[in-house]
Order: sequence, then C-alpha cells, then structure tokens
Amino acid sequence: GDVSRVFEVPAGERSLYTRRKKKAPSTMVVGVKRTDPDDFGSRPARRLRRTTNMVPARIQDSSGVSTYCSLDLGVLNKVQKTRSRYNTLLEVKLDDDEPFSVLIRKIQIEPVSDRIQHVNMVRYNPEIGIEVDIPVSWVNEEKSPGVKKGGVVNQVLQKVRVVCRSSDIPKIIEVDIAGMDVGDRKWLQDMVLPEGMEVAPLPHYDNCPALTIGRTRVSMLEERKAREAAAAESDKKDKKK
Repeated sequence: GDVSRVFEVPAGERSLYTRRKKKAPSTMVVGVKRTDPDDFGSRPARRLRRTTNMVPARIQDSSGVSTYCSLDLGVLNKVQKTRSRYNTLLEVKLDDDEPFSVLIRKIQIEPVSDRIQHVNMVRYNPEIGIEVDIPVSWVNEEKSPGVKKGGVVNQVLQKVRVVCRSSDIPKIIEVDIAGMDVGDRKWLQDMVLPEGMEVAPLPHYDNCPALTIGRTRVSMLEERKAREAAAAESDKKDKKK
C-alpha cells in the first residue's frame, strides 16, 4: 500500500493542524519629522490624514524638548480602540533615524467623525522611569468566601498610577481576591507588582484600598436570618435546662 496515506490527516481535522498562529499586533509606527507646529490645526490635520493617512503628533522627551512629526494611522487606530492604549509601548521610527520607544499621553478625537486628530506622546527611557496609569482587574473570584456569601466586589480604583522602570509594561494589573471575606479590603501596598514597578507616591494613595468585598441586601438578610436562627436555637437550649 501507499505509505504516505497512513500519515494523512483526516480532511475534517486538517484545519486544526494547519491553522497558523496569530501574529502579535505590530507596535512600530513610522513617520516623518515636521518643523512647523502651526500646521497642526484641525484643517491641516484632516488634509494630512486624507492625502497621506497620517496624523500630526508631538513627542516630548524627559527634558521637555518636543519633536513635531506626522505618524502613520495604521497602528495608532488599532491601539486607540484598546483599553490599554495609554500603557502600550510603541516604537516610533522618524525618517531614517533609529526607532525609539514612546507612550501615548493624549489622543485628540474629532467628535463628529470619531477619528484621531492629534496625538501627544512621551519618549520612554527605562533607566529614568515614567509614571503610567494601568487598568485594574481581579482574579480568583470563585475562591473568595465573601463572594460566595453573596458579597460584591467594589472596585475603588479603576486604574493605578505606577512608576515603571521596566521595558515590559503590563496591559492590566490583576488583584488576587482569593480568601477575601465580606468587609475585607485589598490595599495598594499589598498589591504584587511586576519587577521594575512601584505604586506612584500620590498623597491619596496612602490609605486607599484598590478594592473591597461589600455587602448586598441579600447577604445582609441572610446574615440576619442566621443570627436569628442561632438565637432561637440558643433560647430552646436554655429552656430545656
């Protein structure tokens, strides 16, 4: 018989074996330097986007010096739609210069067309570090006694500002709530952050929890019924004595 037929993948399963892995989204943004910041109004921006698919941008370095440029919209449009747009490291290549890392600080959107009109960025140097706002979420909800009792997770902070000196900035900070009961709090200083990151020294962060497990009316009623049942049982035992 034909030996090759023995190793033939069934037609129905062929796609499972030949499916290509998704490529990681590109973070390289190409552009050209500009010298006149007066060209950055709404009309020039629309004209620039229409004729070249680029958008005006300003990139500031750690010493406060700004570089004005026009950047390609391809990657920026994709990043702008994500929750982590302000903590995603991008590589910018202007003209024939070497690429450098940046973070988006502000994206100006046209209210009618919902298109990017202007972008402010800052150069990122891990040795100096930079403050970044990172979204907060939680994990292990199913392992929380408080949630099992009917408590709800109250997220006090949607984002946490951290000082980052790492080349790997997380898209999100996950808080482990396993073991947390109703009334428990997870303080900022108790959060486990990746290496090269620390919570920014903001005054209101001193006594600020990232999240708490709060009571609901249902959980409060259940606790009240449990207390009343325990009291009634105690009264029965006292009467028997």
